[in-house]
Amino acid sequence: MVLIPGVSFLVLWTLMTAAGAVQAVETARAVQQGRTGTAAFDALGDDLREERRLGQILLGDPGAERVGERFTEQRAATDASLRAAAGAAAALTGDPDRETRRAAAGLSGEDGGASRTLDRLRAEADGGDGDRAEVLDGYSEILTDVQVLRSALLRAAADATEAGPARDLEDAREEYSRAEALLAGAIAAGAMDYQDTSHFTYLTASYRDTLQRVAPDLRGEVRADYEEMTAGRDWARTERLSRSVVTRPPVTEPEFPGDPAVWNDEIGVAAGEWKQAAGAAGTAFDALTESQLEHAYAAAWNSALRLIGLSAGGALLTLAAGTAAIVVAVRSARRLTGRLRRLRAETLALSDTRLPELVERAQSGRKVDVGAELPRLDHGEDEIGEVADAFDTAQRTAVGAAVKQAEIREGANRAFLGIAYRNQAIVQRQLRLLDEIEYAEDDPETLKKLFRLDHLATRARRYADNLIILGGAQGARRWRDPMPMVDVLRAAISETEDYERVRLTSAPGALLRGAAVADVVHLLAELVENAAQFSPAGTPVDVHCGSVSGGLAVDVEDRGLGMTAEGHAEAERTLAEAPEFDVMALIDEPRLGLFVVARLAARHGIAVRLSPSPYGGTRATALIPTDLLETQSDGRPAPPAAVAAGGAGGTAAEGGARG
Repeated sequence: MVLIPGVSFLVLWTLMTAAGAVQAVETARAVQQGRTGTAAFDALGDDLREERRLGQILLGDPGAERVGERFTEQRAATDASLRAAAGAAAALTGDPDRETRRAAAGLSGEDGGASRTLDRLRAEADGGDGDRAEVLDGYSEILTDVQVLRSALLRAAADATEAGPARDLEDAREEYSRAEALLAGAIAAGAMDYQDTSHFTYLTASYRDTLQRVAPDLRGEVRADYEEMTAGRDWARTERLSRSVVTRPPVTEPEFPGDPAVWNDEIGVAAGEWKQAAGAAGTAFDALTESQLEHAYAAAWNSALRLIGLSAGGALLTLAAGTAAIVVAVRSARRLTGRLRRLRAETLALSDTRLPELVERAQSGRKVDVGAELPRLDHGEDEIGEVADAFDTAQRTAVGAAVKQAEIREGANRAFLGIAYRNQAIVQRQLRLLDEIEYAEDDPETLKKLFRLDHLATRARRYADNLIILGGAQGARRWRDPMPMVDVLRAAISETEDYERVRLTSAPGALLRGAAVADVVHLLAELVENAAQFSPAGTPVDVHCGSVSGGLAVDVEDRGLGMTAEGHAEAERTLAEAPEFDVMALIDEPRLGLFVVARLAARHGIAVRLSPSPYGGTRATALIPTDLLETQSDGRPAPPAAVAAGGAGGTAAEGGARG
């Protein structure tokens, strides 16, 4: 009792602590992998952004030789960064996110997507005939894949509170770099058309909006870096130049009045001025992004270390406390084991032999002296002694309750039988009086009413028989001679309220032994009445009877709503073995009809089964054994009985019921 729960507790706690420690170690490993992979992706991103900027300038001014040389040198640096980042990208090819897997496959070289795209973009920039907007978008797509992989590493290591601002700053940094490259290319081309102006306006507005939105979430040194960047001279110059490009007059005035207006493609910003201001501001932007990223990884690392420490300390402390508790508990348990064994032996001796014997004597109606028959268990005044006293009380209460219950059941049975016999005597007198009145009456209407009253009295007699059966006695009606099965069926049908709805469709010529006639009529009447009560008014109830192996089968089939699975199971249990009547009385809605059927069926060895009807209702089948049937005097089986189509045979049935 003590050792098993204690050891189970320690094992479960150790498993939970180990799970927390494993999770912490996994987080620490993800932080290390994230830092390593992020460094490789950062280098690749910086090289791609620089190559994109130089490519835009080269496309704007194909004759710029110095830019072409720098573009060639930058290509080599980008290729080296791409090879270095391929390993970090390959580790993410199994990520659950489909977009991350696609980006990892492109950068790792599995499908050659990034390399082929770079070769195409470089060829367009070298030729000088490529479209600047398409080249800009091509480089931006590769940089988007780099950002996707950086976000995947960050998502695996840091929580959403720290990772969200870092991703937002990365997005803003990329939009800033794209705007920087776009304007550099336009300055090199000497003109900025409407599409470039619109794109530049969107990019500058987008990164400004992102910075304003993420600023309240920045904390500590990252917040200080943000304020230093936005308050610096380079950032102010960059903002001033970009706003001048966006807010310049959209059209130029025509040279001659009446000429159409043309788009103002003059930029008004020098290449050196833009490079100096945007480059310095971009460096500060990079530092801000890296600071927030490092802050997120540092927070995740500290959380993992703290969780590892707590898991290890908690495991050791719990192990020590649990071990001490088990040792103390085991020592205490050993002192109690001997006394408990003795108490167990004494109580088992009483419960296994003495107590069942006393209960059986009480239920059989014999006299039981509880005080003299049950010895007291004496085990001291402590908790074990209290348990022994409680067991003494429970034994005496159980035996006393059994005695009281037997007395109550015996008194109730006597009351049932007294009431039932008196009612049955009165009903029998009513039936004899009705027979005399019917014999002397000639008016058809009056006879019809008398027959109806006769039918109601017959039902009342059956209900009185129910009480006699519940009381454990035999019914008052007796038959000595065998009765044809068709008359038995008609008598059963006539004892129900809605006998007009019942159709007897078939009946063999078998004879039922006289000793079983009254009980079989009563049993079948209960089944027929139950079928009529639980089916819609006006629908027929069909009664079939035929020979089967081992006897006769009587089917009573209605067209009602049927029974639920729970109701069907309960009814089958009652029919299989009828419980004691006092138990039945405790049920909210006791089905006394099924109880009576079960009692009568058990008395004569009749099997009663319930099954779903093809018409939607319920089919009750009573299997009457061969032992209850008789053949004709010459040994031949009786011929099949004639059955009137569609009914039970009115008057004949009524006469059979009263007989």
